[in-house]
Amino acid sequence: MHPAVISVSGRTADQASPGRFTRLGVGVTIVIVVSVIAAQFVNYGFLGERVRTLDPGTDRGVFGFVDDIALAAAAAAAWALAARVRPVRPVAVVLAVLLTFLTVDDVVRLHDHIPHWLAFYLPVLAAVFVCLAVLARADPGAGRAVADPVIGAGLLLLLCSFLLHVFGRRLLLDLGFSDSAGLAYQVKAAVKHGTEVAGWFLIALGLLRLRSGPGRRREVR
Repeated sequence: MHPAVISVSGRTADQASPGRFTRLGVGVTIVIVVSVIAAQFVNYGFLGERVRTLDPGTDRGVFGFVDDIALAAAAAAAWALAARVRPVRPVAVVLAVLLTFLTVDDVVRLHDHIPHWLAFYLPVLAAVFVCLAVLARADPGAGRAVADPVIGAGLLLLLCSFLLHVFGRRLLLDLGFSDSAGLAYQVKAAVKHGTEVAGWFLIALGLLRLRSGPGRRREVR
Protein backbone atom coordinates (compact mmCIF):
# COMPACT_ATOMS: atom_id res chain seq x y z
CA MET A 1 0.00 0.00 0.00
CA HIS A 2 1.23 3.50 -0.77
CA PRO A 3 2.92 5.17 2.25
CA ALA A 4 0.63 8.21 1.97
CA VAL A 5 -2.44 5.97 2.26
CA ILE A 6 -0.98 4.26 5.31
CA SER A 7 -0.21 7.65 6.89
CA VAL A 8 -3.74 8.95 6.30
CA SER A 9 -5.32 5.71 7.57
CA GLY A 10 -3.18 5.74 10.69
CA ARG A 11 -4.03 9.36 11.37
CA THR A 12 -7.76 8.73 10.91
CA ALA A 13 -7.74 5.75 13.29
CA ASP A 14 -5.65 7.76 15.74
CA GLN A 15 -8.22 10.57 15.78
CA ALA A 16 -11.20 8.22 15.99
CA SER A 17 -10.03 6.42 19.13
CA PRO A 18 -9.86 9.56 21.33
CA GLY A 19 -13.24 10.57 19.90
CA ARG A 20 -14.84 7.29 20.98
CA PHE A 21 -13.17 7.56 24.38
CA THR A 22 -14.56 11.08 24.84
CA ARG A 23 -18.08 10.09 23.80
CA LEU A 24 -17.98 7.10 26.14
CA GLY A 25 -16.76 9.24 29.03
CA VAL A 26 -19.40 11.91 28.47
CA GLY A 27 -22.09 9.24 28.14
CA VAL A 28 -21.09 7.54 31.39
CA THR A 29 -21.04 10.91 33.15
CA ILE A 30 -24.57 11.72 31.95
CA VAL A 31 -25.87 8.30 33.04
CA ILE A 32 -24.36 8.66 36.53
CA VAL A 33 -25.66 12.18 37.09
CA VAL A 34 -29.15 11.48 35.73
CA SER A 35 -29.41 8.26 37.76
CA VAL A 36 -28.51 9.94 41.04
CA ILE A 37 -30.84 12.89 40.42
CA ALA A 38 -33.67 10.53 39.42
CA ALA A 39 -33.17 8.56 42.64
CA GLN A 40 -33.30 11.81 44.62
CA PHE A 41 -36.64 12.85 43.10
CA VAL A 42 -38.11 9.35 43.49
CA ASN A 43 -37.21 9.55 47.17
CA TYR A 44 -38.78 13.01 47.39
CA GLY A 45 -41.90 12.41 45.31
CA PHE A 46 -42.81 8.80 46.09
CA LEU A 47 -40.96 7.69 49.22
CA GLY A 48 -41.58 10.70 51.43
CA GLU A 49 -37.82 11.27 51.82
CA ARG A 50 -37.58 8.19 54.00
CA VAL A 51 -34.32 7.05 52.41
CA ARG A 52 -31.79 9.25 54.18
CA THR A 53 -28.92 8.31 51.87
CA LEU A 54 -30.83 9.95 49.01
CA ASP A 55 -31.29 13.22 50.90
CA PRO A 56 -29.24 15.85 48.99
CA GLY A 57 -28.52 17.62 52.27
CA THR A 58 -26.69 14.60 53.69
CA ASP A 59 -22.94 14.71 53.03
CA ARG A 60 -22.58 10.98 53.71
CA GLY A 61 -25.33 10.02 51.30
CA VAL A 62 -25.24 8.94 47.68
CA PHE A 63 -24.45 12.44 46.45
CA GLY A 64 -21.44 12.72 48.73
CA PHE A 65 -20.21 9.26 47.73
CA VAL A 66 -20.48 9.94 43.99
CA ASP A 67 -18.84 13.34 44.41
CA ASP A 68 -15.93 11.71 46.26
CA ILE A 69 -15.49 9.27 43.36
CA ALA A 70 -15.61 12.05 40.76
CA LEU A 71 -13.05 14.19 42.61
CA ALA A 72 -10.80 11.17 43.20
CA ALA A 73 -11.02 10.35 39.49
CA ALA A 74 -9.87 13.89 38.64
CA ALA A 75 -6.96 13.60 41.10
CA ALA A 76 -5.93 10.22 39.66
CA ALA A 77 -6.11 11.61 36.11
CA ALA A 78 -3.93 14.56 37.17
CA TRP A 79 -1.29 12.22 38.62
CA ALA A 80 -1.41 10.13 35.44
CA LEU A 81 -0.83 13.26 33.39
CA ALA A 82 2.03 14.39 35.63
CA ALA A 83 3.69 10.96 35.28
CA ARG A 84 3.11 10.79 31.52
CA VAL A 85 4.33 14.19 30.31
CA ARG A 86 8.03 14.60 29.60
CA PRO A 87 9.65 16.90 30.39
CA VAL A 88 7.81 17.16 33.69
CA ARG A 89 5.37 20.06 33.79
CA PRO A 90 5.30 21.59 37.30
CA VAL A 91 1.73 22.79 36.76
CA ALA A 92 0.57 19.17 36.33
CA VAL A 93 2.26 18.13 39.58
CA VAL A 94 0.80 21.09 41.46
CA LEU A 95 -2.67 20.27 40.13
CA ALA A 96 -2.32 16.63 41.19
CA VAL A 97 -1.31 17.65 44.72
CA LEU A 98 -4.15 20.17 45.04
CA LEU A 99 -6.78 17.72 43.77
CA THR A 100 -5.48 15.04 46.13
CA PHE A 101 -5.83 17.48 49.02
CA LEU A 102 -9.39 18.33 47.99
CA THR A 103 -10.21 14.63 47.68
CA VAL A 104 -8.92 13.87 51.18
CA ASP A 105 -10.82 16.85 52.53
CA ASP A 106 -14.00 15.74 50.78
CA VAL A 107 -13.75 12.27 52.29
CA VAL A 108 -12.80 13.13 55.88
CA ARG A 109 -14.60 16.53 55.94
CA LEU A 110 -11.62 18.56 57.17
CA HIS A 111 -13.29 21.85 56.31
CA ASP A 112 -16.11 21.12 58.77
CA HIS A 113 -13.60 21.81 61.55
CA ILE A 114 -12.11 25.00 60.06
CA PRO A 115 -13.82 28.31 60.95
CA HIS A 116 -14.49 30.45 57.90
CA TRP A 117 -13.23 27.58 55.77
CA LEU A 118 -14.37 29.19 52.53
CA ALA A 119 -11.84 32.02 52.88
CA PHE A 120 -9.10 29.42 53.32
CA TYR A 121 -10.25 27.21 50.46
CA LEU A 122 -10.85 29.93 47.89
CA PRO A 123 -7.11 30.29 47.09
CA VAL A 124 -6.87 26.50 46.72
CA LEU A 125 -9.86 26.38 44.37
CA ALA A 126 -8.52 29.36 42.42
CA ALA A 127 -5.16 27.62 42.03
CA VAL A 128 -6.91 24.49 40.75
CA PHE A 129 -8.81 26.55 38.18
CA VAL A 130 -5.62 28.28 37.03
CA CYS A 131 -3.74 24.98 36.70
CA LEU A 132 -6.61 23.45 34.72
CA ALA A 133 -6.84 26.51 32.48
CA VAL A 134 -3.12 26.23 31.72
CA LEU A 135 -3.28 22.49 31.05
CA ALA A 136 -6.39 22.88 28.91
CA ARG A 137 -4.19 24.49 26.29
CA ALA A 138 -3.18 22.06 23.55
CA ASP A 139 0.40 20.82 23.19
CA PRO A 140 2.36 23.88 21.95
CA GLY A 141 4.37 21.60 19.67
CA ALA A 142 1.22 20.71 17.76
CA GLY A 143 0.80 24.22 16.40
CA ARG A 144 -1.57 26.94 17.51
CA ALA A 145 -2.79 26.38 21.08
CA VAL A 146 -6.47 25.50 21.41
CA ALA A 147 -8.39 25.17 24.67
CA ASP A 148 -9.61 21.65 25.45
CA PRO A 149 -13.45 21.83 25.30
CA VAL A 150 -13.98 18.99 27.79
CA ILE A 151 -11.90 20.65 30.51
CA GLY A 152 -13.55 23.98 29.66
CA ALA A 153 -17.01 22.46 30.09
CA GLY A 154 -15.94 20.89 33.38
CA LEU A 155 -14.70 24.23 34.69
CA LEU A 156 -17.98 25.96 33.76
CA LEU A 157 -20.01 23.27 35.54
CA LEU A 158 -17.85 23.53 38.66
CA LEU A 159 -18.23 27.30 38.64
CA CYS A 160 -22.02 26.92 38.43
CA SER A 161 -21.99 24.48 41.34
CA PHE A 162 -19.80 26.78 43.44
CA LEU A 163 -22.05 29.78 42.81
CA LEU A 164 -25.10 27.76 43.84
CA HIS A 165 -23.26 26.60 46.96
CA VAL A 166 -22.49 30.18 47.96
CA PHE A 167 -25.63 31.99 46.81
CA GLY A 168 -28.24 29.23 46.39
CA ARG A 169 -29.69 29.50 49.88
CA ARG A 170 -30.09 33.27 49.65
CA LEU A 171 -31.62 32.92 46.19
CA LEU A 172 -34.29 30.52 47.44
CA LEU A 173 -35.15 32.75 50.39
CA ASP A 174 -35.34 35.85 48.20
CA LEU A 175 -37.74 34.02 45.87
CA GLY A 176 -39.92 33.05 48.83
CA PHE A 177 -39.01 29.34 48.92
CA SER A 178 -37.76 27.22 51.77
CA ASP A 179 -34.00 26.73 51.84
CA SER A 180 -34.20 23.27 53.42
CA ALA A 181 -37.30 21.54 52.04
CA GLY A 182 -39.73 21.53 49.16
CA LEU A 183 -39.47 21.11 45.42
CA ALA A 184 -37.43 24.29 44.86
CA TYR A 185 -34.85 23.10 47.39
CA GLN A 186 -34.70 19.70 45.71
CA VAL A 187 -34.16 21.29 42.29
CA LYS A 188 -31.43 23.59 43.64
CA ALA A 189 -29.69 20.66 45.33
CA ALA A 190 -29.97 18.49 42.21
CA VAL A 191 -28.45 21.19 39.99
CA LYS A 192 -25.71 21.98 42.50
CA HIS A 193 -24.65 18.37 43.07
CA GLY A 194 -25.22 17.33 39.48
CA THR A 195 -23.02 20.09 38.06
CA GLU A 196 -20.32 19.37 40.63
CA VAL A 197 -20.20 15.64 39.88
CA ALA A 198 -20.37 16.18 36.12
CA GLY A 199 -17.71 18.88 36.33
CA TRP A 200 -15.17 16.69 38.12
CA PHE A 201 -15.83 13.72 35.85
CA LEU A 202 -15.35 15.92 32.77
CA ILE A 203 -12.13 17.30 34.27
CA ALA A 204 -10.89 13.74 34.74
CA LEU A 205 -11.88 12.87 31.18
CA GLY A 206 -10.20 15.98 29.81
CA LEU A 207 -6.96 15.26 31.68
CA LEU A 208 -6.94 11.71 30.37
CA ARG A 209 -7.42 13.06 26.85
CA LEU A 210 -4.39 15.29 27.39
CA ARG A 211 -2.50 12.29 28.67
CA SER A 212 -2.95 10.41 25.41
CA GLY A 213 -2.86 13.42 23.11
CA PRO A 214 0.80 14.42 23.03
CA GLY A 215 2.06 10.87 22.71
CA ARG A 216 -0.27 10.14 19.82
CA ARG A 217 0.68 13.31 17.98
CA ARG A 218 4.34 12.41 18.15
CA GLU A 219 3.65 8.95 16.77
CA VAL A 220 2.06 10.20 13.55
CA ARG A 221 4.70 12.82 12.80
